Amino acid sequence: MKLANTRVIRSLLLAGLALALGACASMRFTSAWRDTSYQGPPLKKIVVIGVSDQVASRRVFEDEFAKALKAAGVDAIPGYSLLPDKPDRSREELQQAVSTVQADGILVTRTLRTERRTDYSPGYVTYGPAFGYNSFWGYYGAMGMGVYAEPGRIYSYDVVTVETNLWPARDGKVLWSALSQTTDPGNTLTVTQELSKLVIDALREGQLIAAPPPK
Repeated sequence: MKLANTRVIRSLLLAGLALALGACASMRFTSAWRDTSYQGPPLKKIVVIGVSDQVASRRVFEDEFAKALKAAGVDAIPGYSLLPDKPDRSREELQQAVSTVQADGILVTRTLRTERRTDYSPGYVTYGPAFGYNSFWGYYGAMGMGVYAEPGRIYSYDVVTVETNLWPARDGKVLWSALSQTTDPGNTLTVTQELSKLVIDALREGQLIAAPPPK
């Protein structure tokens, strides 16, 4: 019984550690700014552009972000559907594409940096509870089995910093800008889903996009 209790405790501790590490993977803002002088109407049609030399990742990002904007009630167009599949898109190409679809906003996201970090998780010692024994003598004879030690460990992980800017389609300064970070991102789809939710909520709060239509 004592050994079973110890195994249960160990499993719970390891599960808690796994949940804590998994929670670190969520995207979060590290800074955000809005042009408070902008008093114009909410943007209704946005071209989404991901800056990357990886064509597949860029398409997944633009598709998924545009999908999230549409679900929020904002018309959105993935940039690759308007522009050539190349990392460097000229200003003239972008202006022509935005003018053609009559978009009033351009959302641009790029990865600024990826940092490899190392951290240390201290070890711990766990003592099993006294319940589960029929007498003191059973407990006394098994006391040495009630201790479980987990050594400390060193682990490494990536921290990715992403910049997102919202521009008016006409000439003008940036309306909204934010830096966000995520730890050990799994894939482009997951990161885009987390980022789009953060950004859309912030743009809605800043009245840069309209509130969703009533259901």
